[in-house]
Amino acid sequence: MAEVLVSFTEPTRSEHGDLYWARALGRQMDDRMWEGWLEFTLAGEDTLATSPRETEQPNRTDLVYWAQGLTATYLEGALARALRPAPATRKDPRRQFVGSRPRSSPARGNVAVRSRVVLDPFTTYAEGEQLLRSQLHALSHDHLQNIVEAYEFGDDDPAWARTATDDALVERIVESVRRRLTG
Repeated sequence: MAEVLVSFTEPTRSEHGDLYWARALGRQMDDRMWEGWLEFTLAGEDTLATSPRETEQPNRTDLVYWAQGLTATYLEGALARALRPAPATRKDPRRQFVGSRPRSSPARGNVAVRSRVVLDPFTTYAEGEQLLRSQLHALSHDHLQNIVEAYEFGDDDPAWARTATDDALVERIVESVRRRLTG
């Protein structure tokens, strides 16, 4: 059952100038993970737009933390996604990601292990480097490490992410994204 985590007090303006009231909702998906998404109600009407899942978190506390940290810029992007959803595509789960997508983690034993990445640094960077920095600083060390490993930002030393400070991980992610985007 969905739960309202945060009701935002400032309306969010759509690309067409309409004002929407936003709420962050969430629910437990299984015994381990929680998912969060946003609902937008057109001011003065009952029209509702719902974003796709925006995040997965390991517990309710982290999900509430995510919801409370959403910025006006993030809400504008989520509203645009809710009003203009991407076309459905068929995904091949065996596909290796390239470019700005996370790559599959190396297999350990006979089992392929995938790091859970809660933020796409390339999409966030497109909205502004400062937004990326603030979003990264809100993440746990484990989430930062997962981003570094999934996008192979560790260069030649994959163990580096396990011992680096949070600030060093944030800098590595921002520098790596900037370098890949600017060539």
